[in-house]
Amino acid sequence: MKKEIHCHSKKMNKLRTAAAAAAVIWCLTRTSSTFETDWFARLSSWFVPLLTYEQQYGRQEAGYASDYQVPDWYYEEQAERPVNSDTAMETAAGEEVQAAAALSNGEVGTTYTRKQLKKKSFLLSKIFVVDSNTSMTKEELSLENLLDKDLSVEGLTGEADGSRPYKILIYHTHGSESFADSRPGEKEDTIIGVGSYLAKILEEKYGIAVYHDETAYDVIDGALDRSKAYENAYSSVSKILQENPSIEVVIDLHRDGVDEETHLVTEVGGKPTAKIMFLNGVSRSNMNGEIDYLKNPNKLTNLAFSFQMYLKGKEYYGDYVRKIYVRSLRYNLHLLPRTTLIEAGAQNNTLAEEKNAMEPLADILYKVLSKEE
Repeated sequence: MKKEIHCHSKKMNKLRTAAAAAAVIWCLTRTSSTFETDWFARLSSWFVPLLTYEQQYGRQEAGYASDYQVPDWYYEEQAERPVNSDTAMETAAGEEVQAAAALSNGEVGTTYTRKQLKKKSFLLSKIFVVDSNTSMTKEELSLENLLDKDLSVEGLTGEADGSRPYKILIYHTHGSESFADSRPGEKEDTIIGVGSYLAKILEEKYGIAVYHDETAYDVIDGALDRSKAYENAYSSVSKILQENPSIEVVIDLHRDGVDEETHLVTEVGGKPTAKIMFLNGVSRSNMNGEIDYLKNPNKLTNLAFSFQMYLKGKEYYGDYVRKIYVRSLRYNLHLLPRTTLIEAGAQNNTLAEEKNAMEPLADILYKVLSKEE
């Protein structure tokens, strides 16, 4: 009897081992998008499903579980935690931050000295959040590249007579993204509707002609499918750029996904306003080095564009801008030098908070693209 029990136990252990091995093999050989082939990252994300923020642009089917614990590196500052008041500023020891007095627009801005911005440690602690799967090079953190590059656009503005050429393209890889009070099935209540509002401000207030692509690239045959959203967007957006060579700025507008207790909101002009974040991909994995099939000749200018908009955001609108998030992939940022991916708020912001966020965003864009101080 004991021998039979022992044999049965050995068989069960073999079955468990075989099942575990099959699971690992399935995970490693499952079809992945062209945007993520790092087997270790895929394996990690599969076994650690709570890292939904890490998976948002890889495993598109990932959801945001209510018990998701936001990792420490996610937060803007030390005092920013999952409460409805994540606007505190913290100054690292020995790093003096110049906090401006109240500005003419009623906001309180923050500026940094060139001496501070030349320090790699300062950039990596105060401005950039670098994903654990990648890194930034000395060249990418060079202040000469980040700050001194001229990003102004010739002929940016013009009379609204219908003949001015497009200068900015706004599109949405994840056009189905919605908000806390969005009405199901209403496009105007999704990130596409928010993009329409941004385009309207840029055109009517600043005189910039905007091409707004309202395609939801994450919806296939009426169903949500993000497995090829970036590929689909690339194909279509490339054609738009070919047909409109006057376009010099590309914005992929998203909204973030966070745990439900984190509310990415601040106050701008007396109105509750969703915070924004610029996201950059550097086409580099810590495990495999440079990702050759994700070449981006515009990477340095992409980074400079995010960096200069971040500084303008901090200067004029304080904590309205979150740290720049750097990841290992590319996210179609190679389309043009002045290409950016912007996360506006998150799934638990209201539509009003999202639209309020477009007003300072339009101002930041104008200041950088026109070189207005």
